[in-house]
Amino acid sequence: MKQENYKKGKFGENIALKFLIDKDFELVEQNYQNKLGEIDLIMRDREWLVFVEVKYKSDDWQGTPEEMINKGKLYQVRRVAESYIYLKKPKEKKYRIDAVCILNEKIKHYENI
Repeated sequence: MKQENYKKGKFGENIALKFLIDKDFELVEQNYQNKLGEIDLIMRDREWLVFVEVKYKSDDWQGTPEEMINKGKLYQVRRVAESYIYLKKPKEKKYRIDAVCILNEKIKHYENI
């Protein structure tokens, strides 16, 4: 089951990556990890450094992808993002957290969540 979830997650991340690149985002890092957690995608959107949480679901019988992003998840992403900025010292001075939610073939991009 864990391996299947990992494959689904990678599949969703690849869809989100292509979607964002098609919107002229530039990939900085994929699956950045540290002791605080993981960020699916780190992208550059002009002068912004964007930390992207990707949620993919093939069906909504257990809820939508958006419902999987709760306060706890946002807190964790923010902590990892802050540590990334502290450690890597990127050139961008503007940062935000986005979400890409994928349900079947529908992709929704939420900026600055």
